[in-house]
Amino acid sequence: MKNLAVGIFHDDELGRKLGKRGTASDVVLYNRKTDGCIYTFMQPVEDKVTVKSQIMSCIDAAIVSFAAMTPAVGETIIMLDSFNISRGIIIVPPYTERAKIAAITQRTALENYAVMEQDIPAIQKTLEGFEITRDTRAPARIVVDHSFPVKGVGEVVLGCVKQGLVKRHDKLMLLPQGTEVVVRSIQMQDNDVLESEAGSRVGLAIKGATAEEMKRGTVICAPGSTAVGTKFTLSFLPNRYYATGLKEGAYHLTIGMQTVPVSVTAVGSGTVTLVTQRPVVYSADDTFLLLDLNAAKVHVVGRGHWQELLG
Repeated sequence: MKNLAVGIFHDDELGRKLGKRGTASDVVLYNRKTDGCIYTFMQPVEDKVTVKSQIMSCIDAAIVSFAAMTPAVGETIIMLDSFNISRGIIIVPPYTERAKIAAITQRTALENYAVMEQDIPAIQKTLEGFEITRDTRAPARIVVDHSFPVKGVGEVVLGCVKQGLVKRHDKLMLLPQGTEVVVRSIQMQDNDVLESEAGSRVGLAIKGATAEEMKRGTVICAPGSTAVGTKFTLSFLPNRYYATGLKEGAYHLTIGMQTVPVSVTAVGSGTVTLVTQRPVVYSADDTFLLLDLNAAKVHVVGRGHWQELLG
């Protein structure tokens, strides 16, 4: 069965119209299952920049309301473009001039988004048409977004299988800690299953680590399949709307569902070297989003991709 993770931005009511409310923290989750697809809708609370960036790091598609063209919506466009989220829907008010939307989104990842008024059946039909290629043969990797103890079950994590196949009783590694853990059981849509493949949203009962050790952004993966580091040289594309310009100093970095303080130690021609305050988990295909949370307006400094692990 197809699985689709969809971010919803700048519409606090749309999620409940599309799915059933599930786990809620600073990320609110809504779930919907049809004959052909399991949908997970993810929505940030209060449009927090860091939470929004974490959601974008793990979704397949996005729904963005253009009801009001605020600076926050503009930054959402920049962030979706940075993560290359090229499948999506733009919701507009009645009588919106489509040419204006095209002018705003041209030469961004949003330029081919479907543009429509808020029509739930039309949104659902458009989402049904999104096809995602999954890597089910790669070593298993699960990115955690919530964790908690459950009486009678033990330590439970919620997250997405980013690649490969996770099976009951698998022995995997918890990163960045480097701890071996065992998958005691797997649930999907409140049903026990024996295995889940890439793209699936899962609940895993885990033996070998506490919920406190398995916070958002930690990764459960096949041994040796995913790296951990603190110092990186990245190929870097600056955000032209970030007024100050990239300099050496303190920033924040989102990679996967991790957001950590970093120090930029060197700025080169098309590159940046940075040191994270604590170890982060990464893979070669991850986008590193550099943020200035103290900026007055635009917080996105730019995006990078891993070139070389320095230490």
